[in-house]
Amino acid sequence: MGAAISATTASGRAAEQAGGTSVDIRRFSAGLRGATALLVTLLLSTAEQPLGPLALAISLVYGGWSAYALWIEATGRLRADALWHFWVDMGWAAVMLQLTDSVSLMLVITMVQPVVLASIGHGVRHGVVLAMFGAAGVLFNRGAGSMAELSATQVVLALAVLFVVPGTALLARPMSLMRSRMALVDELECQVDPRRGLEPICNALVERLRTGADAELVALVLPSHLGAPAMMASRDEGSFRASATVHGRIEELLRDLPACAATYTRRSWWDPRPPARLLGARMEAASKQQAQQLAALAALLDVRCLQVVPLVRYTRRHGHLVVAYRSVRDGAASVAALSQTATELLRIVEQAALVDQLQEESAGHERARIGRDLHDSAIQPYLGLKYAVECVALRIPQDNPARAEVDALAELVNSEVSALRELISGLRTGNARGDNALVPAVRRQVRRFALLFGIEIELDCPDSLPTTRALASALFHMVNETLNNVRKHTRARHVRISLASDAAGICLRVRDDGAAMSGRPAGDFVPGSLSERVRELGGSLELTRPDGLNTELVIQVPIEARPVAAS
Repeated sequence: MGAAISATTASGRAAEQAGGTSVDIRRFSAGLRGATALLVTLLLSTAEQPLGPLALAISLVYGGWSAYALWIEATGRLRADALWHFWVDMGWAAVMLQLTDSVSLMLVITMVQPVVLASIGHGVRHGVVLAMFGAAGVLFNRGAGSMAELSATQVVLALAVLFVVPGTALLARPMSLMRSRMALVDELECQVDPRRGLEPICNALVERLRTGADAELVALVLPSHLGAPAMMASRDEGSFRASATVHGRIEELLRDLPACAATYTRRSWWDPRPPARLLGARMEAASKQQAQQLAALAALLDVRCLQVVPLVRYTRRHGHLVVAYRSVRDGAASVAALSQTATELLRIVEQAALVDQLQEESAGHERARIGRDLHDSAIQPYLGLKYAVECVALRIPQDNPARAEVDALAELVNSEVSALRELISGLRTGNARGDNALVPAVRRQVRRFALLFGIEIELDCPDSLPTTRALASALFHMVNETLNNVRKHTRARHVRISLASDAAGICLRVRDDGAAMSGRPAGDFVPGSLSERVRELGGSLELTRPDGLNTELVIQVPIEARPVAAS
């Protein structure tokens, strides 16, 4: 119920803002309109040349209407903004100029309010049209029969309305842009359901932002090390998820930028302005390195203008929003508006990520339960069959022809048990590659080896490296055999081991300082058993000397490696 009320309120606020000026500005305008009507009527009534009956009647009618407009705004009875209110204000000022014998500066000043507020709420175009209407009212009043009879005061005031007021409206444009961005965020809150998950939400956000900003491309770049996506929406291709390579390259180019908004524009050769600017507490030119990184990002995205806004919460960056254009854009006002809405966008993304996390945890508990049930119900009968077949094999002599068939049956049962264990392991972890048994085993072995033989070992590996049990066993034996070879055949006192994985497979690197300790490079040596094990897994083994002296062993094994029996 609370969520429904919140969504309804946000929907009403978004619709209200999309239809014109905000509630606060409208109420301010209504109050200012009433005060202006009262003040102008009193001043003109007490002037040396008092108002005529018609002018006084029109002023009283306008004052009554302004009081009514203030009342319906204060009581919330006005549900939507109306542009014609500003035309009434401008029309009243123009009519009063026609009904007075001289052009009143007070009436000209009252024309500023409807022009500026109409520009904020409905666009600069409406403000300029209102200003032209007001200038025409100043020039062509009852006291001037032709352009030749216009006074200098009329000309100056008309020019003021034509140039100063539209200039004020243009200065109000950033406020209008920021208001439209806030309305866009409210609309997204109403339309985007975080229960859909992180990637669909990011997909909807970039597509809607690209349309709202009329940009060539919008990218929402979230941290790749957390498994979050980099979603993009382009004018030609729609929305899509960036590849891992592109995601990593964009993050690399954005990494050294400060935690403030930035803009980049590829300038013409004759333009002396800096191409890259930072919009923090004050606007300043970016450093040469930052400008080069933004230029590289613009080249990667094939655009000319970039607006980069960090997603910051608790002084930490949680990603970036990148808006790109093919043409030159004045980015200061737009970036300021995006910076104001970035916090709300990040909140929407975090809600979707939290939903994904909760769903994954719930699914993980269910997978673990199914895995336990399968272990108890499916594997136990196979284990009983395995032990029975092995007992039968022990009772049959080796020279009996039936022994080979029983051994084949035992091998078949063992392979089925191993396959079921891998399946259950994948169910419990939610990873098709199985569990994370390799990393803890390697860390324990490294500690034991260093303690027993006094060799300092540096291990570089991720906290989680899921593999099948068969592959983990094979890699563990490779690490152990490599360490034994270093101990037996070198004088190394320091060994560095690196384990890493990517889409292609797992890479094991082992480097020692044996040559540095002996003062000469070791002879070419290829461990036969290790090479044979790597070939059985479908991988590759390479011995190199990166510094020309010490040896580095590099083993690449595909994830879908063929299982090999541990020796």
